[in-house]
Amino acid sequence: MTEDHGAITAQDRRAAQKWVLRMLDEPELHAQSLADWISEKPARRQLYLDLMNDVQAAGHAGGVLDLPPPRLQAQKPWWIKSVPILAAASILGLLIGASILFQTMRTQTPQMAGGVTPAPFVTRVGEVRTVKLADGSQLVLDTDTAISVAMTPDRRDIVLKRGRARFIVAHDAERPFFVKAGGMEVRATGTVFDVLLRNNVAVHLIEGGVEVGLPHQGAKPARKILLRPGQILAFSHGHEPQTLVIPARRSDEQWVNGVKSFDNVPIREVIAEANSYSDTRIELMPASLGDREIFADIHIRDIERVAEAISGFLDLDIDRTEKGRLILSPRK
Repeated sequence: MTEDHGAITAQDRRAAQKWVLRMLDEPELHAQSLADWISEKPARRQLYLDLMNDVQAAGHAGGVLDLPPPRLQAQKPWWIKSVPILAAASILGLLIGASILFQTMRTQTPQMAGGVTPAPFVTRVGEVRTVKLADGSQLVLDTDTAISVAMTPDRRDIVLKRGRARFIVAHDAERPFFVKAGGMEVRATGTVFDVLLRNNVAVHLIEGGVEVGLPHQGAKPARKILLRPGQILAFSHGHEPQTLVIPARRSDEQWVNGVKSFDNVPIREVIAEANSYSDTRIELMPASLGDREIFADIHIRDIERVAEAISGFLDLDIDRTEKGRLILSPRK
């Protein structure tokens, strides 16, 4: 009886588990060795594809519904049974590692490009996280942000579903980098820019250059706008842009560091941004106080420090008697 050297064995499955764990920590270190291991037996490619799809399904369900990572149940997929050190909180981590793994494999073995499943990444309220992609690009995800990533040998595609992200794009003229959000599409090859999708849609170019394709509006053809560094293209979600390009303020690009230098910015804008990082909300009584402008350096992710800064600037009291609320009102 002749041995089938192309069949997946139990040893292949155990090795696959180890490769996934290695790629979780140091994908660049192990990428070439992983590609060599796959090339020895092409059937191993599908093993990884199946593993990635299983992990994506678990992670995507939790991310879309804003649920915590699922707990391990009695009936587990084979890759969890065989690796007992994986705890419940590791599922989303494994999702990230598997997506990086899949992107790296596709870069090393172009024949895997067909049928790419986008990999999701999600941050919780108050969380800011950096994700490194297989092409060398980096994404900084702001609070309560959801994106999906899909890469092929021809292009790199990101969909921003909600929130805000900074894109530090590795230059690759042969493989353009696309970000879609709110009906628009940003095209870049190597540059640094932010994209926001909340109540409004905005693109803030920090370095390099980007081309922004605006959504169709009735019979009007789609428009494309080239941005220069220091410019923001902003419009209301679902509506035709009225003010297409505005100059960026110094504070607009500082969200990644946490401390923002506000230079005559309406206080209501500062409060709205601070509230996006916390389950506790700052409220002004009366709300008209939010029209006042503030000049200060504020740690925007620390809700207490923001409240203290505003109360000191406007000479207000802070009422902390109600859980989840910081009510600022004039001193009595």
